[in-house]
Amino acid sequence: MAHLTKRPYFAPALLLIAALWLAACGRATTPPTLASLPATRLPATALPALASPTAPLAGGVRAEVTYVIDGDTIEVELDGREYRLRYIGVDAPERDEPFYEEARAFNRELVEDQTVILVRDVSETDQYGRLLRYVYLEDGTFVNGDLIANGLARLVTFPPDVAQTEYLRGLQDEARVAEAGMWGSLELVGPCDCDRNLYDCRDFRSRDEAQTCFETCWDTMGRDVHNLDGGGDGLVCESLP
Repeated sequence: MAHLTKRPYFAPALLLIAALWLAACGRATTPPTLASLPATRLPATALPALASPTAPLAGGVRAEVTYVIDGDTIEVELDGREYRLRYIGVDAPERDEPFYEEARAFNRELVEDQTVILVRDVSETDQYGRLLRYVYLEDGTFVNGDLIANGLARLVTFPPDVAQTEYLRGLQDEARVAEAGMWGSLELVGPCDCDRNLYDCRDFRSRDEAQTCFETCWDTMGRDVHNLDGGGDGLVCESLP
């Protein structure tokens, strides 16, 4: 992913103190594995549906995963060519950010050297030329959803590729309540990503949630990173409940 920026509040001393505190509380520090985390199955309202666990997805194409770059980006071989692919709706931690290694390790265990089924939404590629796809394993596991459900990535929406947004939002809500992954360590990751402009009001459930993100990013970055305050009065997403 582009524009890697280290957040000001992720100072080494703070990370060390937080790590020692987490260890003292008995929180697991090893990356999660597929054996310890539940698989996220195909949503009932997914774009296509599996006719059987091994049948190809209608409208999807098979590809081989050749390399896992990080928690939301992989390389695949498709029709004899190599492509870089970005998961739709998923924003995993960047290098040097908390949970980067956990997200990458989980993604590797999930898809590395696997045959996957790629499903397009609207866009073919993003601005960097990467394929944009929903990715499924042949057993029906929804890879994009697994990362969010286990708290190893946040939901991010970039219209017009929003067919799965509400389903992924539901998974994120459940992960947040369960304090899965990063949601159990908000003192490290913050309530939202402040590195770059990622969100608009549709990415939040409530005005309070959007306001918290706005204020956090203002405090840490000194600006309205996501351009949520259209009125310039410090109150954001006022159309939300």
